[in-house]
Amino acid sequence: MFRIAPGAAGAVGDRPVRRLSWVLAVLALAAFSPVPAPAHAQASAPAGQGGNAGVRERLAQPAVLRGTFEQRKQLKGFRNPLVSRGDFLLLRERGVAWDTTEPFASSTLLTRERLLTRLPDGSQRVVLDAATSPGMAAVNSLLMALVAGDVDALATQFHTEEILSPDGRWMLRLQPKEAALARVFRRITLRGDRFVREVEIEEAAGDLTSLRFLTLVDQPAAPTAAEAARFD
Repeated sequence: MFRIAPGAAGAVGDRPVRRLSWVLAVLALAAFSPVPAPAHAQASAPAGQGGNAGVRERLAQPAVLRGTFEQRKQLKGFRNPLVSRGDFLLLRERGVAWDTTEPFASSTLLTRERLLTRLPDGSQRVVLDAATSPGMAAVNSLLMALVAGDVDALATQFHTEEILSPDGRWMLRLQPKEAALARVFRRITLRGDRFVREVEIEEAAGDLTSLRFLTLVDQPAAPTAAEAARFD
């Protein structure tokens, strides 16, 4: 489980939180340098009243998750979204590798300690480092919690509301608890079943990022040597 220190956003001030929006842009625009809520869903339940347990119990918690993704970034005032596609690798205790293949290749590696990018020519650049950027460890943990669907970690920073469907699907809405996060995000919505299938990020400025996770595979259950080496 990813851990986000309670009050981290407020404790570190606005600068790292504003960088969080930029980090999301890196993930959403790395290529450029819906499962709908069912009509028969049950009534929503706020966190702390049995709501989180419903989503938490439905989510698988694999140590390794592999899949493909499609990202759409709709910028306020622009007609057409920016679209990118590729593959991702989640090692629950290590981080996320984000490999964009369309419209051109690039890689982003996110861990608790750093965010780095690798370009097609093989060059690598550390974009953010927790050692030199106060608060980035909490920011990176938040990003990984979104991808992994770590409900407990998310509830430390967001008011949560869930909708459960009898067929196993669910929707989880997140609204920031603290002013620093609220200045960046209006709302984040996750949808899924055994896994997170879609993340929708509504920014306070009016931009909208949609992430769809496709062809998810949790076997083999342990990372290969090559997969693990990416996080060394």
